[in-house]
Amino acid sequence: MTAPDNVIARKLANALMKDAEIGDTTALALGPGGRLGTAAVKKLMGGLWVGGTVYLTEDAVEFHPNGLNRAVHKDPDSLSVVLPLRGVTSVEMRQGILTPIIDIKTAIGTLSVRCFGAKGFAEKIETVRAG
Repeated sequence: MTAPDNVIARKLANALMKDAEIGDTTALALGPGGRLGTAAVKKLMGGLWVGGTVYLTEDAVEFHPNGLNRAVHKDPDSLSVVLPLRGVTSVEMRQGILTPIIDIKTAIGTLSVRCFGAKGFAEKIETVRAG
């Protein structure tokens, strides 16, 4: 995945993906215990945290998985998310373990991303949204 055009800011991040599934090869490598652990984490967290990059452009917030996560998940293209800023209803912060979490809310759902420097990134999203 190449970076989108007109990037204002970017962060290495993890995004919570409720529909993320580990691939068959990954499942074999993890073994039964690893698969059970992954399923338990997914149930507890409401999805799997997927590593990649979150971008802020002039008109959207985008998340795209990194190469490792593209390799270990089923249907890696489904893990990319593009949220037009005009559809964002709020940007909220909450504390996570080690890094804060940004909840980018829309009328149809929420994209949660965690990264270092989250507060500054969230403020940039709000600034660009405000025009």
